[in-house]
Formats: sequence, structure tokens, C-alpha cells
Amino acid sequence: MRLGRLSRRLAGGLALLLALAAAAPAGAWLTLGHRRVGIAAAAAVAGELPPFFVAGAETIGHLAVDPDLFRNRDTPTLRSREEVEHFLDSERLPPGGLPPTAHELLVASAARGLRPAQIGLLPYAVIEGTEKLALCLAEHRRWPDNPHVRAKCLVFAGLLAHYAGDLAQPLHTTIHHDGWALPSGGSPLEGFHVRIDALLERAPFDPAGALAGLSLAPLPDLRAGVLAALEASHALLDRTYRLQPLLGAAEGFAHPEVVAFACERFRAAVELLGRLYLTAWSESERIELPGWLQRESGALEPVGAAP
Repeated sequence: MRLGRLSRRLAGGLALLLALAAAAPAGAWLTLGHRRVGIAAAAAVAGELPPFFVAGAETIGHLAVDPDLFRNRDTPTLRSREEVEHFLDSERLPPGGLPPTAHELLVASAARGLRPAQIGLLPYAVIEGTEKLALCLAEHRRWPDNPHVRAKCLVFAGLLAHYAGDLAQPLHTTIHHDGWALPSGGSPLEGFHVRIDALLERAPFDPAGALAGLSLAPLPDLRAGVLAALEASHALLDRTYRLQPLLGAAEGFAHPEVVAFACERFRAAVELLGRLYLTAWSESERIELPGWLQRESGALEPVGAAP
């Protein structure tokens, strides 16, 4: 009897741990996946962006993980703000599609009784991240020898890498993010999401082969390009769920269909991020920095010093 009760308690405890793990927010592609995408995209724009950018590929890969770190339970204010940057529930968009700005989407969603956590802001994180990087690169054009500007470019490039990677994960574009949504619109939290997140880390695909023949160009229209990537990712939802029984089989991540899907999504993520980097560099040439902005490196003048 005691052993039976103990077994039931252990089983109940294990079920609770699995439920908590499923309920915990997951980031697309996990740590190694985000690093791989960031490093590969920085390498892919060699010869197009300044040498310091490509030389900083490892730094970009390191920083690509940080937006998931920002969702730490021990930093609850930051976490509540950051979480909405990682997904978009496309099915809940207002009539007319994605508004021009995040503010407009939040206002429209509130009018329909939706909280920010019920809609998400991922496309804006990608678009705004590209614009931030463009501003940094505009500063680099003016002050090419300033080490602080170069460092800042790598920071924004790394953060952008994360959100672009999220956009390439189909489950980050839908209400069906962890199992087919319930009639109430809630998630059954099946734990499937984290298995898809693990693809770029655990599926034995060839990253170099996945990028063979990749050719990159700036996006002619940043917003349109991001929305096209979002729609392409969302269109793979059914195919993503067809992997569910395969990932439950003995060979799991090594199944040929799983490997092929991981290979395709890695290429899509790197292609999008590389094009965003090229777009930011192209846009930086036309950006006019304000006259009050001073970024010269070197010692500061003492306070009160004569001009």
C-alpha cells in the first residue's frame, strides 16, 4: 500500500513537473539554435557589411540568446514586457491585418477585449530591431573608428538575430503554439513546442549544406519583407504538427522528415536575418543623424572647461 501511494505521488509529481515545464515560456530554437543562426547570418554578409561586423559573429551569436534571458522569472517586470516580443497570434489580428505600429495593434486589440499577452508583437520586434541597427550603422558611417559605436552595432545585431529566429519558428506565429488551441482559445500545453524549439540543436542536419547557394539582398520594403516571412512561417503550421508523431518515435530528431524540416527552417532564419542585416546597412546610408549627436571617442573635457 505504501509503495503504491509512493508510486502515485511520484507519478503525480512528475506530471506536475512536466506541466510546469510545458507552461514555462520557451524560446525558438533554444540556445544553440539561436547562436547558430546569428553566427551564420553574420558570416553570410561578409564583404557587404564592415569587417568589424563579420569579425563579431561570435559576439552576435552570444547576444542572440539574451532576449530569452530577459524573460527570467526573477526579473518579473522585464519578463512581462519581453514575453510579448517573441510571438504573434496571427489568428487574432484585427480586420485589415497587422497595423503599421505596435501601439496601434495594442489599441485595436484592447478594443476587442484582448490583452497584449493574447496577441504578441513579434513582427514589430523584428522591424524595430532592424531600424535600431540601421541607426547604429549610420553612426558607424560617420564615426568608423569609434569602438563604442561598433560594440553597439553588435549588440543590436545580436538582439535582432533572436527575434528573426523566432519568426522562422512556425509555432511562434499562432494561437496553436503548444498543441491545437482549445475552443476557449487557450493552449493545451502539450510540450510539443519545446521539441520544435530543439530542432536546430538536436536534429543532425548539416548547417553548411543547408546554406549552400544562399544569395542575399536587402529587402526592398522592410515591413513587407517581414510580413512575407511571417506568412511563410505560419503557412507551415500543419506541416509542423505532422512532425509530432515522428518526434515521439525512437529515432525522433534523426527522422529524415524532421532533419529536412530543421534544415529548411535554419536556412529560412539565416536568410531572413542576413537580409535584415543588409537592409539595415543599406538604410543606414540615407539616415540623417541629428546635429546634436556627438560620438567622438577620447577623453572628455573637464566640466566647466573653456571652449
